[in-house]
Amino acid sequence: MTQVTQEQVVPGDIHIAPVAIAAIASRAALQSYGVVGMAAPNLASEVAAALSRDPHRGVEVTVDNEEITVDLYVIIEYGTRIATVANSLINAVRYQVEKTVGAPVVQVNVHVQGLRVTHPDS
Repeated sequence: MTQVTQEQVVPGDIHIAPVAIAAIASRAALQSYGVVGMAAPNLASEVAAALSRDPHRGVEVTVDNEEITVDLYVIIEYGTRIATVANSLINAVRYQVEKTVGAPVVQVNVHVQGLRVTHPDS
């Protein structure tokens, strides 16, 4: 058996796919108070996501020089304060992605695509 010395160990690179980061961000977003769903950024993306049943619909991730930017396209519960939900969402997504990936999230952008009444008062 050959022994490996410290000089023979060559460190490698770890690459995390943007789709993996999108999965983390999507899960954090859907667990946030006031968020009732995710939406595609435009009609063409909406049709493509519906046809492919994309589980990361509504999340776009950009990785540039190990800095992560996340764009979220969400549907918020009608009657909640949009600014409060958006700030909570930003904090939750940033925390989960940074904790899991170990790279800084420089920006989380929340795009409110609509409001939905989930519990109508009868």
